[in-house]
Amino acid sequence: MKTLYIIEDEETLRNLYPIYLKSALPGLEIIGSSGNGREAVSQCLDLKPDIVIVDIRLPEVSGLEILHVLKNKLPSTKVLISSGVMDVNAIRIAIQGKVDGVVEKSGGMEELKKGVQALMEGRNYFNEDLYNQVLAFESKKKPV
Repeated sequence: MKTLYIIEDEETLRNLYPIYLKSALPGLEIIGSSGNGREAVSQCLDLKPDIVIVDIRLPEVSGLEILHVLKNKLPSTKVLISSGVMDVNAIRIAIQGKVDGVVEKSGGMEELKKGVQALMEGRNYFNEDLYNQVLAFESKKKPV
């Protein structure tokens, strides 16, 4: 059984994710959620979840800052970034911060499930379009 913590400021999604993920991934236990970045970091450090879903844009502490803290304090915790507003720079920073996966909210619940399932199985998961954008961005920056 893998444990999951959800950090999402949109209350509707924060309430919907556990319902969907419990039914879609029976080997998953939802151990908490928060809409506030500072509160979420504190709870994650106490609960030590196997997987954390974190939105990039949050009140008080951003998802990218949370990624940094969790990877430093809980290196075995897998972090899945989920956001409705993804820019190449944010994804690049997340990848440099050793994020384990990235999904776009526009990909719907099926993409979220694929991302969580991959992390449960010890694999990384990246939305292919976003990852290709980051690769293209990085290749343009390098001198020839």
